[in-house]
Amino acid sequence: MKYFAYFLLISACVMSSTSCSKYPQGSKFTLLSKESRMVNEWKLTSYTINGSEFIASQPKVRMAIDKDGTYSWSSTATVLGQTQSTFEHGTWMFSDDLTEFMKLKDGEDIPVGYTIIELRANKMALQYYDKITNITYISTFETDK
Repeated sequence: MKYFAYFLLISACVMSSTSCSKYPQGSKFTLLSKESRMVNEWKLTSYTINGSEFIASQPKVRMAIDKDGTYSWSSTATVLGQTQSTFEHGTWMFSDDLTEFMKLKDGEDIPVGYTIIELRANKMALQYYDKITNITYISTFETDK
């Protein structure tokens, strides 16, 4: 009976560690749920287009993902000495298989889906592939914590 309990414990650990590896660059094991890792205050730290880094030319971007299923997105840039800001608000959800982050901007009917490449408590990477232009965008966000 004692060995059976050890077997169950080891089996549970193995199954839980493999179930957490949905994301190519994500952690193999975590006790945090996907939602609790997603819900955070994020800042854009890397932005690539077809593998080339463009963060220096990007505005300061922040995204807050809330537990109530809403998100807000803000970007601030200085152009010709003038500060320009944009703001977006809407709802978010995971795809059915939990591999995509979907955001639906207020006033729009079709959500935009981003493939989750990495999802950690303090770092997340999202990929968007534009089928029309054949361009891949990867946005990496980190928390201030």
